[in-house]
Amino acid sequence: MNRIVIRLGIFLLALIASPAILVEASSHVQEPDTIRTVLLGAEPDYPPYCLLDENGKPVGFAVDLFRAAAEAVHLNVKVKLGPWVSLKKDLAEGAIEALPIMGRTPEREVLYDFTIPYIQLHGAIFVRRDNQDIHTLADLKNKEILVMKGDVADEFVRRERISDRIYTTTTFDEAFTKLAAGEGDAVITQRIIGLKIMERLNLQTVVPLKAPLPEFRQEFCFAVQKGNEALLAQLNEGLSIVMANGTYKAIHQKWFGTAFQEHFTKADLLRLVLWIFVPLLVVLSLLWIVLLRKEVGKRTRHLNEEIIEHKKTWRVLQEQQSRLKESEEQIRLLLNSTAEGIYGTDTRGNCTFINQSALKALGYEDRSQVIGRNMHKLIHHTKTDGSYYETAACDIRRAFSSGTGIHNEDDVFWRADGSCFPTEFFSYPIHKNEEIVGLVVTFWDITERKRSERELLALKANLEIEVAQRTAELEEKVQKLDKSQRALLYMVEDLNQVSKEVNEERRKLELSNKELDAFTYSVSHDLRAPLRAINGYSDFLLEDYADKLDDEGKRFLRVIQNNASKMDRLITDMLNLSRISRAEMRMSKVDMGKVAKSIFQELASRKEQEQFVLEISAMPEIACDYSLIKQVWQNLIGNALKYSEKSGVKKIEIGSWEEGGEQVFFIRDYGAGFNPKYQDKLFGVFQRLHTEEEFKGTGVGLAIVQRIVSRHGGQVWAKSELQEGATFYFSLNGA
Repeated sequence: MNRIVIRLGIFLLALIASPAILVEASSHVQEPDTIRTVLLGAEPDYPPYCLLDENGKPVGFAVDLFRAAAEAVHLNVKVKLGPWVSLKKDLAEGAIEALPIMGRTPEREVLYDFTIPYIQLHGAIFVRRDNQDIHTLADLKNKEILVMKGDVADEFVRRERISDRIYTTTTFDEAFTKLAAGEGDAVITQRIIGLKIMERLNLQTVVPLKAPLPEFRQEFCFAVQKGNEALLAQLNEGLSIVMANGTYKAIHQKWFGTAFQEHFTKADLLRLVLWIFVPLLVVLSLLWIVLLRKEVGKRTRHLNEEIIEHKKTWRVLQEQQSRLKESEEQIRLLLNSTAEGIYGTDTRGNCTFINQSALKALGYEDRSQVIGRNMHKLIHHTKTDGSYYETAACDIRRAFSSGTGIHNEDDVFWRADGSCFPTEFFSYPIHKNEEIVGLVVTFWDITERKRSERELLALKANLEIEVAQRTAELEEKVQKLDKSQRALLYMVEDLNQVSKEVNEERRKLELSNKELDAFTYSVSHDLRAPLRAINGYSDFLLEDYADKLDDEGKRFLRVIQNNASKMDRLITDMLNLSRISRAEMRMSKVDMGKVAKSIFQELASRKEQEQFVLEISAMPEIACDYSLIKQVWQNLIGNALKYSEKSGVKKIEIGSWEEGGEQVFFIRDYGAGFNPKYQDKLFGVFQRLHTEEEFKGTGVGLAIVQRIVSRHGGQVWAKSELQEGATFYFSLNGA
């Protein structure tokens, strides 16, 4: 009976959580340099989740599932056996790193962190077969209840105050043995665990009540020590992989494939015969005692078998309904845990299901606003250029005619408020009995990707202009160098070739955000190679042909070298700016005062540390990305030192204040300052308010500051007057 329900649940999970949604996770698992071993705690007698096999090896559904999830993310597992109460304490204190099965409750969330749930179980009340006065949860008010110490059942009966007479045991085996021996009135635990224990201990005098316990429905997860986010993320990834590749289904089938059936006893059958069939047999016997005795006996047996089958069928239907409800809740949880928007339609295009991420992206608060409505008209009826989409021409619905998945990475979806956003989507047909009965659509909001592409295009344009300018300068210089003409021409050709390669890489980057690393590699190596060649050949000319060059020629070579070095610095700054736009944010609490002080000590020379007065007011810890915010202070403190170099007052002030729920930080110097009418250009790329002769720089540093602060959700601005110093401000949200 349970085997059918479990198979239905796993089949439904596999149908909805298709490879387009989950299997992609496995492609992101990378082979680590060293394989780490996780110390797992497990009980020896918690069937079918944690137990020992005939060789004394820890096995069970939860233990096997943990091993499979760990193996999927390249973790080894070492198991420590012990009683449940001791294992919980060991996990809280860090003596072990994880437990394979733990119910997620409010009391436990204070001490542990939990993965996504992988199974949901219902509780049951177990009593002696001769019980006459316990039929529902309310009947336990003044009864003696047996539970395992520290189990979710222990927490449940105490939290709900089921009874004042609660007795704990070390294991559930002990609890069931005591109940069978007449000690205590009932045991409360998960139904499947109780049935397994009864089967293993061969307890014929204990039965589960049929009354459900909806209040004791429990989600089970892997548990780790509070704050162990790295291991938690790995286990969540491992669970996603094994659920997608069929491993979860195989392990579930292994441990839950055998149905747990409640058989009629001989006494039950006897009562059934006495109440229903004996009177009938008596009447029939009186009428047909001689002629039809044999036929009556035959029909009686058939009726008994039919009634038993009807009872079994009814129990199967009840169990199936319960299991299907659990499976639906688990599937809903998985769908709502994904970052991608997912919805399904029928053949007419009407929405049949939608997850929470899709609702949020489309601007709807409740599924009732979308379910049953035509998704083509609701979100996908207009092209990027504003023209109308015919239904038949819609890329999403083309999956009906093609019978295969459709991918579009440059489209527009419309929100409930009338606004739109760029999107990438996959549309897959849903097959049933070799017919297409609907579609499932997965989509992403690619606004940030588009913004990055526009920024990269701007960088590309600036780079092309810079390359064109440098090429023109090189061609002008080459005409004045007799002996080195051929070498410089080769350099120009190499530079043009590198420029073509850069353009090709940029084109590829527009197709896929993953190719950004390839472009960065090309810029940082191939583009710098000709610059190094220019510098190298220029040195050769100055050393080997100095007697053949006049002063003007030597000056030209030094100009070439200076410009090549400047271009190298520009490339470095542009790469830093590009990396900042796509760097993964790792938020943590950062002491801004300590960071600012350490940056000053790193940047200032010994002479500057003696000359400058540094005043840092008390500043709070704030949630931000440490490595990115460190670059903000490096640029701002570096600018303060640089622009105060010629000032008579060498003083830097750093502090902060809270305003409107945000923390505002400032750095003030008394250096050269800048003209306030140009402050709108201050944070632009390559925008400089001082000449290269006055203060060296590339004009990218403040653009990097603005980009980092913007990624943190804040703003940056400045106030200044010429020769009166400057004050730079930036705000961050979150203390």
